[in-house]
Amino acid sequence: MIKFWRQGAALLLAGVMAASLAACGSASTGSTGNSDNAGASNEGASAENTGGSENNGEIVKLVVWGVGSADTEDCNEVAAAISEITREKIGVEIELVRGQDAEQINLALTSGEPIDMLNYNNVNGQLAAIVRNNYATALDDLVEKYGQGALEVINPVDLDACRFGGTLYALPDMKDTSRSAGFSMRKDIVDELGIEVPEMGTYDDMYKILTQVHEAYPDMYPLVPTWAGGGMQETLPTDPLGDNLGILENVYNDTTEVVNYYATESYRKFCEMMYKWNQEGLIMPDATTTTENNLLSGNGFAMFENWKPGKELENYKSTGKEVVFMKVVEPYKYTDVSNGNSFIIPYSSPHPEKAMELWNLMYTDPEVSNLFINGIEGKHWVYTDDSKTFITTPEGVDPNASGYSSVDWAWPNQQITPLWKGAQADLWDELNKFNESGVASPAHGFSWDSNPVLNQVTACNNVVSAYHTALRWGAMDPNENLPKFIAELESAGINEIIAEKQRQLDEFLAGKK
Repeated sequence: MIKFWRQGAALLLAGVMAASLAACGSASTGSTGNSDNAGASNEGASAENTGGSENNGEIVKLVVWGVGSADTEDCNEVAAAISEITREKIGVEIELVRGQDAEQINLALTSGEPIDMLNYNNVNGQLAAIVRNNYATALDDLVEKYGQGALEVINPVDLDACRFGGTLYALPDMKDTSRSAGFSMRKDIVDELGIEVPEMGTYDDMYKILTQVHEAYPDMYPLVPTWAGGGMQETLPTDPLGDNLGILENVYNDTTEVVNYYATESYRKFCEMMYKWNQEGLIMPDATTTTENNLLSGNGFAMFENWKPGKELENYKSTGKEVVFMKVVEPYKYTDVSNGNSFIIPYSSPHPEKAMELWNLMYTDPEVSNLFINGIEGKHWVYTDDSKTFITTPEGVDPNASGYSSVDWAWPNQQITPLWKGAQADLWDELNKFNESGVASPAHGFSWDSNPVLNQVTACNNVVSAYHTALRWGAMDPNENLPKFIAELESAGINEIIAEKQRQLDEFLAGKK
């Protein structure tokens, strides 16, 4: 049986990724400046710049940028409904923008567009990249004054993952802060072929399933990317330590030795397996170049996927296909999982204190949270019965085209909102148990500062972009190309990166004792 460890986070490349999502609202029209000089320093972006938050009767408009597709008209309607509540409670009204892609977010941040809350899901490198470019307001004073309700529900372990150099820059969403990875498969095909899918399996198990599907449906793609351009949820239990350029290879043991991920035995075995699968026709031929995102909704059978309680319903909502999961790794957590896909108060926010008050409401007020997440009752959702436990889309409304997509994990607190029909009644309890069950990486809370070796990081990322996606999708022969990959990384300076990362990690760990 093939056994290997799994990598945990997407590559931290320079700049931002070019993932294109449907936009809600208008993109920034400001000119792009140098990101290193995007605004005041992190200390300068604190609350002291704007005075107190006392409500003098003036209504302040807060601009909120979330993720997920939504129509402008629907965003405006949701914002108006939220504003009816927030005007009275905290003296603010809302302008809501959703679906801005990475390029639009980067343009807005570099130009200093006035945004009060911004979800960094689409930014490559996420919170680390945001903080490194001085885009985020320091939150320690703000959350102490205006965020006590949020602190009461946030796990302190996850909160610590949002600190850089001891300073707080984000608050973790009440989502999955541990991860368990494996494969998501179309249930209709599984049922039709009578496939037995173990809850916890192996790559050998998955090989047998893919082979069976390929024989029964030769025109179907057995394994497809998780998203466009060879996107793949990771399936080796590593802590990427920010950018995969120097990792902890196995979070389940106590070693804190930083190693070259691409030179590990586990990476080599994974690439060899994927090359074999590719040669046997088990992988979508253009997996590395496809521009499609929801490939399970088309001609795909399975994809690499993270698992958490409720993930089956989440996949159904995004693809329109019922799915079955097979996990290959037990739950674990590292910094980028705990602080991923959350919000910041950008340095350019004119009203950071009011933004924190709104953020606090998003964690504590069920009506506000539900409006942000699910939209308008009767238009985007309705209760299934008088118990008001579950919701569904109104009759005649396409759940995948309601005008306001429900992306619950990307908002501060989904756990105070109704459950969607099809979810288990104890979903939130199970999600919290799952989060608590995750084995924490020995480096959990560590944040990598790549500035001392920035030239080497840039050079190595260029090498990675030439090999990594192709190797892990089996489009390159690893026996021929992996030695070249490793040699070019070493020439680009990966050993210097590893040495600097080890120094910083050792310093971080010493400070925790």
